[in-house]
Amino acid sequence: MPRQLVIMIPSVATISSLICGVLAIMVLADNNFLLAALLILLGSILDVLDGQLAARLDAISDIGKELDSLADMVTFGVAPTILIYHLLLIVGVDTFVAMSTSLAFVVAGAYRLARFNTMPSDRGGFFRGLPIPMASVLLITASFWQHWVVNIWWTVAVVSVSYLMISPFPYPKSTRVLNLPPLVWAGLAIIAVTCWLVAGWQAVPFSLFLLYALTGPTLYLFSTARNKLSQA
Repeated sequence: MPRQLVIMIPSVATISSLICGVLAIMVLADNNFLLAALLILLGSILDVLDGQLAARLDAISDIGKELDSLADMVTFGVAPTILIYHLLLIVGVDTFVAMSTSLAFVVAGAYRLARFNTMPSDRGGFFRGLPIPMASVLLITASFWQHWVVNIWWTVAVVSVSYLMISPFPYPKSTRVLNLPPLVWAGLAIIAVTCWLVAGWQAVPFSLFLLYALTGPTLYLFSTARNKLSQA
């Protein structure tokens, strides 16, 4: 296969993710919230796929990185922001508060992406700050959980997730997550089954993504405490 064609393969997945984001925005015009959420979720799968393809095919390029950031801004920044805004209005949040909260998410996401592109520290085994795809998927899976769509605590959740994106907290990359020991995976399976039995299947994906979101502050506090003990 020609080298030029190999380099384009990851970009096809990236563009497909971008298309999912644009389609999500389009269907939101008809208040089709479920389809919009599913399109964003599909975009997140494609976003993981393009990174894996680029690494496995040795097809990492500057234009691919820039294209990935632009696609992420649309699919995981703009599209979820519009979806969040509508969901906030549905649960009775004031229009001005809904606008402000939604804008906080997209601004934090844009800053997160810009920081990722300019900081070499993000190229290691950990991300700095919650990745924007994970942030948007966390809120979307929360919306699937019916207990979350009958109160106004969405504003607190959205602001908290927005902060996690621009925080200094370390988040493990997918390669580290996939290489977790079997005992950890067994524990995650137990957590998933427990959430299913207690709160329904809708709580399962939300609980797992929430657990990932909490790993950042946990690792940060653990690292800070260890450094203080070593200095003492």
